[in-house]
Amino acid sequence: MVLGLAGCSGGSEHSTPQRRSPPKLELFLTLPVATPTACPSGVAGSASGRRSPWVGHVDISVYLAPSAGPATIRSLGDRLRHTNHVAAVYYESADDAYAEYQRLYTCSAAVPRSAVPASYRLVVDDISHSERDALVRQIVRMPGVRDVACDPSDPCTTAATG
Repeated sequence: MVLGLAGCSGGSEHSTPQRRSPPKLELFLTLPVATPTACPSGVAGSASGRRSPWVGHVDISVYLAPSAGPATIRSLGDRLRHTNHVAAVYYESADDAYAEYQRLYTCSAAVPRSAVPASYRLVVDDISHSERDALVRQIVRMPGVRDVACDPSDPCTTAATG
């Protein structure tokens, strides 16, 4: 899972406004895990050809720090729900994230559960890329945040989160 993207593409163009529907995560998690689940030493995993159920449904993914406790996670969720330009917030537990990862990538047994964090997934209003840049910079500094990434259909640039 590639994490660690923070800044979004600069420019003044607005993102394409879309009505975002909630993802069908529960349905996705009924799919069998990608095979092979375990690979010989020296064989890297690969994408299964499936697409994450979050793609096209959320604009920003906020990955939680492993050290974030329940109070910090709840506080972050409340803060995100009350942040300007955030229209909807979804929570994905670490267990669901790992189950999703197992369905997306082969050789998933080589990846420890601790490497796949819980997250908040955000839908934002119709904002410009520069406004999204500012929003991502604001979110990445919030307590409990490990990394932030934008939806692949409108990706962030590769700016480090610090």
